[in-house]
Amino acid sequence: MNLNIEVPILTKTGKNIEEDIKVLSSTDIVNLKQVQAIRNAVKEHLLFIGLDRGNNIRNISILGIGSNCEVLVDSKDIRTALLSCSERVVLVHNHPSNSLEPSNADIHITNITNNLLKTFYIELLDHIIVTENEYISMEKIKKFNKNYINDEINKVEKQFL
Repeated sequence: MNLNIEVPILTKTGKNIEEDIKVLSSTDIVNLKQVQAIRNAVKEHLLFIGLDRGNNIRNISILGIGSNCEVLVDSKDIRTALLSCSERVVLVHNHPSNSLEPSNADIHITNITNNLLKTFYIELLDHIIVTENEYISMEKIKKFNKNYINDEINKVEKQFL
């Protein structure tokens, strides 16, 4: 009996030292061409930036495009972090209004995403809001509660334990 079973193996892309980007600060994130592209957008765009343990970028993708004042994200989009084998994540979105003030929805999605990622041992490093000329790090202005507690997320965590 000959069992010839192929097993799909997720592999890393080839290293290109000149193109590989290591993230050391929020400024490094803001300077990415994908982030620069959303700064002048008339609708909110939410970017996912997945990193490895050494803070090298593994994946950049759009999680959502919303209206001129909000972007809705489905919690199932957390799979982007899982599929890219990211160990750390940074979220970035633009405010077409040019206000750097995080909305209650911004704070909520940051804290919920952090809890969901923690369930899978993935660290949310920051959520950055960009405008045409400025940016703000929600982690630096203390709008990001890494110890946020939510009953619904606690139920999810218990399901996995």
